[in-house]
Amino acid sequence: MEQALLRILRTLGSTAHLTQAHARLLAAGLAASPRLLPALVAAAFSAHSPRYAAAALRAAGPAASTVSHNTLVERLAGARPRGRRPAPAPAPADALAAYAAMRAQGVPPNGFTFTFLLRACALLGLPRPCGCVHGQIVRCGFGSDVFVQNALMDVYHRCGGGGGGGVGAARQVFDEMVDRDVVSWNSIVGVYMSSGDATGAMGFFEAMPERNVVSWNTVVAGFARMGDMVTARAVFDRMPSRNAVSWNLMISGYAMSGDVEAARSVFDRMDQKDVVSWTAMVSAYAKIGDLDTVNELFDHMPVKNLVSWNAMITGYNHNSRYDEALRTFQLMMLEGRFRPDEATLVSVVSACAQLGSVEYCNWISSFIGKSNIHLTVALGNALIDMFAKCGDVGRAESIFYKMETRCIITWTTMISGFAFNGLCRDALLVYNNMCREGVQLDDTVFIAALAACAHGGLLQEGWSIFNEMVERYNIQPRMEHYGCMVDLLGRAGNLQEAILFIESMPLEPSVVIWVTLLCSCVAHGNAELIEYVSKKITELEPFNSSYQVLVSNCSALEGRWDGVIDARTSMRNWGIEKVPGSSSIQVGSEVHEFLAKDTRHKRRKEIYETVDGLMALMRHTEQAHWLMCKG
Repeated sequence: MEQALLRILRTLGSTAHLTQAHARLLAAGLAASPRLLPALVAAAFSAHSPRYAAAALRAAGPAASTVSHNTLVERLAGARPRGRRPAPAPAPADALAAYAAMRAQGVPPNGFTFTFLLRACALLGLPRPCGCVHGQIVRCGFGSDVFVQNALMDVYHRCGGGGGGGVGAARQVFDEMVDRDVVSWNSIVGVYMSSGDATGAMGFFEAMPERNVVSWNTVVAGFARMGDMVTARAVFDRMPSRNAVSWNLMISGYAMSGDVEAARSVFDRMDQKDVVSWTAMVSAYAKIGDLDTVNELFDHMPVKNLVSWNAMITGYNHNSRYDEALRTFQLMMLEGRFRPDEATLVSVVSACAQLGSVEYCNWISSFIGKSNIHLTVALGNALIDMFAKCGDVGRAESIFYKMETRCIITWTTMISGFAFNGLCRDALLVYNNMCREGVQLDDTVFIAALAACAHGGLLQEGWSIFNEMVERYNIQPRMEHYGCMVDLLGRAGNLQEAILFIESMPLEPSVVIWVTLLCSCVAHGNAELIEYVSKKITELEPFNSSYQVLVSNCSALEGRWDGVIDARTSMRNWGIEKVPGSSSIQVGSEVHEFLAKDTRHKRRKEIYETVDGLMALMRHTEQAHWLMCKG
């Protein structure tokens, strides 16, 4: 009977089925079974009901096994279930609370309990929980457990704490270890490599009593991450034996450093290429815009996984081929082998946002809803951005308030979304709510708030936010913050105040600052300042055709033809050519670009015949309208 119930628990997918199965366990007197209770806890997570799992453990009382409690702690700490079912979002604070409940019920922990707890601490990223768990490790007699100590070293490095910060705390754990295995040495080498201390890492590497392939890979990965591919290659060539990870590290390292030829050379030398190797090359060629090679590699991949498809979608996005990104996603779904993950959907939603099509937005939103996909923070942020860019700020706001967890990017995206759609006071309302909720602000959110003030002409509010950023939050303004303030003052017509503000900047004003002010000077017709600001732009960017044409056009608007002649003569003398303006139209997946009176297009005869026909129709319509008015 136990085996039959175990099979049932492993196939559950809903809370209703879960409660029925639990009822059968209770009726059979097996609710605390050391085999069935862990399976029930796992089933509860598959049904997105972690609270039910906790309640089942409480009901079982002290009879619940350590393994059952470990299953809860492990899943709360972010472990993914087997199979294709999506996992609930990690809840590291709840994992720590689950451990406290376990101890309150008198259930003893084991080494696995603490490794799961340390994983939760790593997700929290705070030193204090690490110290608390460390204390429990010592009190419960696991202070000399190599497996636990290795995990503790890694988590201290990630979260800091102890003497000397993260690296110092990890080193202290390493020094105090009674026994060390090769994993301990690999961990300390990785700690120093991750902190950028290659000398310290190599000191430990050379002192290792024994090395395995992971030891060598850790060093290669560290140098590759630092961009030192010469040393990474030297270590790679010294390796007594290599595995697929070794080769893939070199491919990824070369790709990250922009040396795609070297990456391809390593790839071609591999005897047995795996899906990671192929995907790394797809990403490398996509990064440099060689989509023909990307398609060729993807078509020849013997095995594809979800990451491979994600690399294709992301590659198309990176190269502004958003239609093809969506088609790739549709092809993946038609194959039916992979369920999209967060990375897939964020890329697809971003493609829809860039296309600005309401139809696409509705399509992907409907897909996410029908597929019962959990709304993660990253996905929620992407959806807010998409709907805001497509003009449906109401749905963007609805998603914002529906999100259980928000990060600083969520708030910033919502502020920018309101401002983008002209709802600048609504943007400031979101900003004020964020301040009231005690969210940790960064410099980017102030750029969004100041831009909203500039677009809405909210001068007083803009000054208030700028001063608050400096005085209350101690954030030093960047050029973007100053640019927003210059734009705000310029739009309000406070041009002299804008000049004084620029002159008081501790940073050297960029040309963008002066161009922003020039546009305001033109809008308010201040000829004297137009001439002054134009000279500043010419001094900073004498060889930039766009800025020189802007200065020339502004001079023409004010009737200063000597200024126009000076700008054009300067451009001619320096060999600067104006890049001609063009218009683009998208037909299907192909974008066609046209210059004025362009004769390069292969279907130019049809195009001009159509244009002539439209012009004739417009003249006929205009004449008919004139006759009707006369009559």
